[in-house]
Order: sequence, then structure tokens, then C-alpha cells
Amino acid sequence: MYAVIANVIIDNQLRTGAKVFILYCHGMAESPKVYGMAKGGKCIEKYISYKKLKKFRSQWIPEHIRPRVHWSYEDRASADRSAKALELMWTNVRVYDTSGKLVKDGVSSSKVDEIAKSMNFMDRRYVFDENEN
Repeated sequence: MYAVIANVIIDNQLRTGAKVFILYCHGMAESPKVYGMAKGGKCIEKYISYKKLKKFRSQWIPEHIRPRVHWSYEDRASADRSAKALELMWTNVRVYDTSGKLVKDGVSSSKVDEIAKSMNFMDRRYVFDENEN
């Protein structure tokens, strides 16, 4: 089983750079629930904005985390597709810290829907046809 993971850019509770598993997102498209290392050293679950995450990718889910992850994939290709979609949508969104200082420059969060609508993924499969020759 595979899941999508990412690294934290900035957050009040999670460590900067911490790897987090994206557990699920229920209706709040901009804020999934994640599981990762807190600044105090314990692993926590919390909601965080996608724009505060970077380097979306797929990873095998360890046994002790599997019951928490609702967005899991049987094959790595499906997890890679989801990770790539999140990466393309959220990489170029600007981020501010709590004092209003720009952390990462980019487009506004409202542009993400437009970016998502313009994305198309093509599945390329090559099938050998025995009747061809």
C-alpha cells in the first residue's frame, strides 16, 4: 500500500522540513489531514494547507501508520499520479508566515482551481497484439 507524502514548508506545530503522510481531505480542498513529526518530538495529526507543503511524492506505508491513512493506493503508479497532480497544483502558490512575511512567492490560492482544470493526464500503455504479424 502506498500513500502521498510531502515536506512541511512552514507551520506552527509541525517541524519545518518534516515528512508528513497525507491521510485524507474531506470537503476542505485546501486543507488535508496529515500525520507527521511535531516540534515537540511527537507525531501528531492535524489539518494543514496544501500550500504549506512541498515535494509531493509517493511512499510505501509502514504497518503502524496504515490504519490512519484513508487515501491509500494499492499500486505505486496511482499514488504517483495523485502526488504529481498535487505537486503541479500547489508548488507555485505563495505562502506567508504568521506575521505576514512572504515565505514563498507564487500565484494566489484562488488560481489553483484554474490550474487543476487545465491539467490532463494521459495513460500510455503499450499492448502487444499477437494477431498483428
